[in-house]
Amino acid sequence: MLRRVQQFHCQFRTNTFTFPQRSPSAGSLPEAPVMSLQYLRIFNYIDAIARSGSIRKAAEGLFITPSALDRRLQDLEEDLDATLFERHARGMRPTAAGELFLKHARQQRADYERLRTEIAQLRGLHRGTVSIAASQALAFSLFPDIITRFRQANPGITFTVRICDHGSAIQALRSFEADLALVYNAQPSADINQLLEVEQRLCAVMAADHPLLQQPGLRMRDCLRYPLALPDSSLGGRMLLEAFFARSSLTPNVVLESNSFEMLRNFVRGSDAVSFQIQVGTALARAQDGVTARHIDDRGLGTRPLTLAQLKGRHLPLPAMRFAQVLREVLAGDEAQA
Repeated sequence: MLRRVQQFHCQFRTNTFTFPQRSPSAGSLPEAPVMSLQYLRIFNYIDAIARSGSIRKAAEGLFITPSALDRRLQDLEEDLDATLFERHARGMRPTAAGELFLKHARQQRADYERLRTEIAQLRGLHRGTVSIAASQALAFSLFPDIITRFRQANPGITFTVRICDHGSAIQALRSFEADLALVYNAQPSADINQLLEVEQRLCAVMAADHPLLQQPGLRMRDCLRYPLALPDSSLGGRMLLEAFFARSSLTPNVVLESNSFEMLRNFVRGSDAVSFQIQVGTALARAQDGVTARHIDDRGLGTRPLTLAQLKGRHLPLPAMRFAQVLREVLAGDEAQA
């Protein structure tokens, strides 16, 4: 069965494009291939079923009837001579053949969108969408600031930003849900191309009128004199803190743990507690909303990399390529100033 699907996978690339049937005249050039709308619809149908896990839910989002969508799926499975989904009481799950088809379909859709963007750029139409998966720490100041500046120069470009842990961000690259991923403490992977790595130090986050701001330097032992509001174990910075606490003779007074940096910032704003975040996620140069941050001078605290990545072998749309270049310049500049 899988051999049959793999054969279809190879053949489908030639069937995906519709070429005009025209006798070429001397000196004429062949017309550019155009993605068949029928195949695009099939890709959308199968992808929607996989993401929702249900014929009914997928049909609602596609604005067709469940029976019509089920019929399209059955026709495709008959054509492939393969079952693409396992049907369970709790929903539908892709089979091995279904996963193979989904990978092919998502690759084809991504390539088609890139082609449309590049053609639009040739016509002088500056439009397109950049999709990014990123660590939570970047949502506070880095991405809002950079996206605002990028759109001032490129007002036709829109953005989709998905905030998630580093594992989910890398998976979003693999499933073509994201063009780029910017994640903290990501593990190397053979299918992921690392465009840039920037080492990140931890910074102390506190209220804008905190007593620690009055002293010239800041060490971890100074922070430990106050209550601590810590990121939980799902966030990368917690690993650095745990390693430091294990070596320290001081006992931290942890009064709050959370998987939300917004929660931690709101908590320290109204108290004398201290929290921690990587430097790219803080506004070190200024206080914002009653909260500020300072570098911690302890060398023993260690660093971890912030990684800008894309799926290896994937050709990015031009807007994503340009935004990646902007990110590289900004992050490299921040590293030089750190």
